[in-house]
Amino acid sequence: MPPSLKGRGDSPPSLGEGVGERSGAWRLGLLLLPILFLILFFYAPLANLLREGLTKDGTFSLEFVQKILTDEYFQHVILFTFWQALLSTLASIALGLPLAYILTRYDFPLKRAVRSLTIVPFVLPAITVALGFALLFGRNGYLNQFLMNLFGLREPPLPIMYSLAGIVLAHAFYNAPIITRTVHAAWERLDPRYEESARALGASRFYVFKDVTLPMILPGLLSGAALVFIFCFLSFPIVLSVGGGRFSTIEVEIYTRVVTMLDPQLTNYKIGAALALIGLTLSLTMTYIYLRVQGGFARQLEQLRPRPPVPLFAGVRDFLRPTKLLLWVYVLVSLLIFVGPVLAILADSLWEETVFGGHWTLRWYAYIFTPQYEAFLGDSPLRAILNSIGFGVGAMLIALPMGLIFAYVIARLRWGGRRIFDTLLMAPLATSSIVLAFALLRAFNAPPFRLMGTPYAVIIAHSVIIFPFVVRALVPVLENLDVKLIEGAQSLGASRLRALREIELPLVATGLLAGAVFAFALSLGEMSATLMLARPGLNTMPVAVYRFLSQHSLGAPSAMSVVMIAVSALAFILLERWGERALQRF
Repeated sequence: MPPSLKGRGDSPPSLGEGVGERSGAWRLGLLLLPILFLILFFYAPLANLLREGLTKDGTFSLEFVQKILTDEYFQHVILFTFWQALLSTLASIALGLPLAYILTRYDFPLKRAVRSLTIVPFVLPAITVALGFALLFGRNGYLNQFLMNLFGLREPPLPIMYSLAGIVLAHAFYNAPIITRTVHAAWERLDPRYEESARALGASRFYVFKDVTLPMILPGLLSGAALVFIFCFLSFPIVLSVGGGRFSTIEVEIYTRVVTMLDPQLTNYKIGAALALIGLTLSLTMTYIYLRVQGGFARQLEQLRPRPPVPLFAGVRDFLRPTKLLLWVYVLVSLLIFVGPVLAILADSLWEETVFGGHWTLRWYAYIFTPQYEAFLGDSPLRAILNSIGFGVGAMLIALPMGLIFAYVIARLRWGGRRIFDTLLMAPLATSSIVLAFALLRAFNAPPFRLMGTPYAVIIAHSVIIFPFVVRALVPVLENLDVKLIEGAQSLGASRLRALREIELPLVATGLLAGAVFAFALSLGEMSATLMLARPGLNTMPVAVYRFLSQHSLGAPSAMSVVMIAVSALAFILLERWGERALQRF
């Protein structure tokens, strides 16, 4: 390579130095927009919040941090946060690993559909999952009632709700698909000759898995487990709803101190800020570990080979083999855990209890779609539905272009600076929604930037939360884009903007659609930040479900949850059908 080209951030331009220099300057200028967005609405509010946790009477002080670290109650909260995250991660592995094996080892009808559906639990609103678990596994839930009638029991045999077991199981419902996808990505490329050689030398299936397969898929497993641990560590709605107020984590404690406790002296605000500092330090440390593990996993994928699948069902004798019987048991348990809560919500939304036993009805849907004022919500259920859609669209319109710019620059970096941008990107992902909302609440609650109590606060919070997911959806697509196409268009006289509009955007349409779908679906189901920022008139569907559940009403929140699931599904359908066509006309 000529000396003049060494050390450049771009690929060596084959069409002259001028194109590369203009491209680099244009790229740098464009990058300033998302960086300024993150500084204004993420880093600056977060720094201000952390400053509050480290000051007293305007001077630097570790008093509140020391109070938390030395207080027995707060020590228990921090340890429980770690403990439930660890148990939830292990449960996610127990549920996700066998499914990764099935998807890798076997071929069966609708396999692609099943593989695609593994991401669905991840985008479901957490409060909807909590409601589904309450309806299915609660003391009066469908499963316990069925078992009590079947065996003549007087007490529910499965006391899952409002327990640590319920929190762990709900987290596994959410995060097992992450384990499945990361392990499957490694397992399907595993060269089968290693396992075949071990079997030929007399090793049993167990020892082949333990000594050959597991070490080779371990980077993928650790990568997924690290990400799951972070999500469970930062979990808020599941712990709050499924735990039933009996358990407190760092996020629940921050919410309790800031929102529910009246504190004229602002002591609880200071404690909340100090808790946010401790929680953020721990989560960023775990995120750094995840990035190191994930980097090793990505390098390993380049060396693996495809694995040919075999038929799942090869006759009656094959069906009755012990290993296959264990597989069918796993399938039944998975259907109960993953499909059961959703079916329970759907059934409950169509049922009304009466003195004479109950009957099927559409009353709850009629209720949530009427503009009638609901004093408990501060507005109508219909307004909550419209707010959710509006906030989702607004957050998507902000996060999508910002994410596209960030992903574009990351995909073009060929030097060590990429890790810096990855770290900047992962920081919002490693920050809980509760901490982010608390930071925005403190930063923009006074003139001249008083955003609290306005729709803009919710939209901004949602856009910061979903921003990293948009980037992750776009980076792989942009990395596979041939830069010579853009350089060729520029050499023929096309402006940089025209090359972007007519060449790059149509080629990355699939990634844009995926980013838009995830952005909208994640915004639609976001509850933690919204619960802290929303004022009367700004409630969303997840917040409405939570407030309905506080009234011990199930029909209305079930109908609202069905609407949330339906709107998310409709978004996937519409964006898949019309989104690419619209982008090509742009």
